[in-house]
Parts: sequence; C-alpha cells; structure tokens
Amino acid sequence: MKILVYGAGVIGCIYAARLYTAGCNVTLLARGKRYAILKQQGLILRNMLTGKETISRPPLVQQLRSDDLFDLIIVTVRLNQIDGIIPVLKKNKSTPSVMFMMNYPDSVKQIVQQLSPKHVLLGFPGVGRMYRNNSIDYIQVDQQRTTIGKRKEDNSILPEKIRALLENAGFKTAVSEDMQAWLKIHAVFMTCACASIIKENGSSIQLSKNKKGVKRMILSIREGFTACSKLGIPVIPRNLKTIFMTMPLWFSVWYWQKAMRGRTGKLAIAPHAHAAMDEMQIIAEKVLKIVHSSSFPTPVLDELLTSFINSK
Repeated sequence: MKILVYGAGVIGCIYAARLYTAGCNVTLLARGKRYAILKQQGLILRNMLTGKETISRPPLVQQLRSDDLFDLIIVTVRLNQIDGIIPVLKKNKSTPSVMFMMNYPDSVKQIVQQLSPKHVLLGFPGVGRMYRNNSIDYIQVDQQRTTIGKRKEDNSILPEKIRALLENAGFKTAVSEDMQAWLKIHAVFMTCACASIIKENGSSIQLSKNKKGVKRMILSIREGFTACSKLGIPVIPRNLKTIFMTMPLWFSVWYWQKAMRGRTGKLAIAPHAHAAMDEMQIIAEKVLKIVHSSSFPTPVLDELLTSFINSK
C-alpha cells in the first residue's frame, strides 16, 4: 500500500518514521523550514521509555498535486488547519481513500460530501509526544491505542489493512465502529484535562498535588460524559466510562492524582496542552456546543472550559 502522511508535525513524523522503518511505502508531506530540517537530518525519534533513538529518511514532498497517486492519505494536521487542506485533497483525483487521524469532534458528513467519491475514515493516534531540538520524544500510551474508525454499514476491508500496517510498525491498535462518538468523548476528556493542567501553571505534577483541582477535572468530565449520553452518544472506549462514571469519586481522584504525576500526565497530556493550546481551545468551544445541546446541566465543565477558552 502506497501511503502519504499529510502533515510533518510531531504525530505525522512519528507515524511516517515508524511505518517507513517497518518497510511500508510511505511518503511524508512537509513544508518550508520543516521540510528543510527533515531533508537535512531525517526524522529523529527517541522512545522516552527505552531511550532508544532512531533516524529514518522516508521520501519527502512539499505538496500534493492533483495527479499524485497514493492508495491512502493519512492526514495528521491540527483541527484549525483542516479547512485549508480539504480543497487540496479534493483536487487530487487519483487517491481513493483518506484517513483523518486527528482531533475531530464535529460530524464527518460535511467532509464526506466534500471529498466524495473518496473513502473517508476517522482515526486517532495512540502516542504521547513532545518536540525538542529538532527531534521528537515520544511514548506509546498504554491506555489509548491507535484507533481506526469503521462505520457499521461500511463493508470495506481498508480499516483492517491499515490496522495490519500499524501493528507491523509496532503500534498497538483498535478498531471502533463509532469513531465519531469516540472522538466526541475524547474531546470532552482531553479539553477538561488540558484546561485543568493549564490552570495549574501548565504542570501536571502541580495539578496532581491539588486534590480540589483533580476533583474539579473529574466532575467536569463526568458532566460532559453524562450530557453526551443524554444525546445518545455512547461513552467509549470503556476504560474512560469506567474510571469517570462507574468508579466512586474518591477512587477516580486518587487514580488521576497518580496519573498526573506519572508518565500519562507528564509525557502524554501536559505536552499536548502546551504544544496545541490553540487547537484545544477551539475544541473546548465545540465541546461546550455539544453538551449545551443536551438538557443536562454542566456547571463545573462550563466554568472550567470557559476560563480555558478566555485564557487566549
């Protein structure tokens, strides 16, 4: 399968490098200064758990032309960049399938219509990461596998092909039959978690020491999840439903205090809160719009996310 990874941010580089190293026919699209850096030094990844550093040099391009032929384009840009990319994808008539592997809590119907007849999938990465000195430090997040969406009415075997490629590259994966719900629930979780960390001077460790702050985070996520449930949006994956809605509050507080001072907080959530704060604020606005379409009150979530949005 010939793949183009569209976007040379941290996520795009991690997946392009790992797929290339595993023998996949993958090309990475990068622009400007980023293209020049990668062309000169390659993709430098360092596994923060093992300390292992790798350098790979997949083929690089600076644009997607209308006649470029790939079997699949994996889009790894931020949500606030997607409007500028859709027209480029639409002009390319040769590639049959596109997977958006990113934060996307909106309905996918509009993208499907715009890109028709392309096969459109949703997905989400399962890595925590940070960019430092032109290299990328990353971990694979145990609690969150790289997830690929597959609609129930879709008989295509493409999601399983993508899953096999990612598994071969060493990523733990999962397939979800309701990826839109998955992304909405994840948006509630991540915006409340990031907002809580930013409220504590951007430190997950400082948040872990503030029991009231962790409790506020959990209550806001509970409210968001309950509002989504009232709207018929299932709370998935199951581990998030268990820790936030099934377990008693005292246990959830203890769990997240521990998680925020551990690698989940320090290496997965906090770096994202800093590196993608503008994107998280946009997603927070979308989360408020989603939960407010329910009749369920969300006062703790409203206060936390409104404060976060206004911190621009």
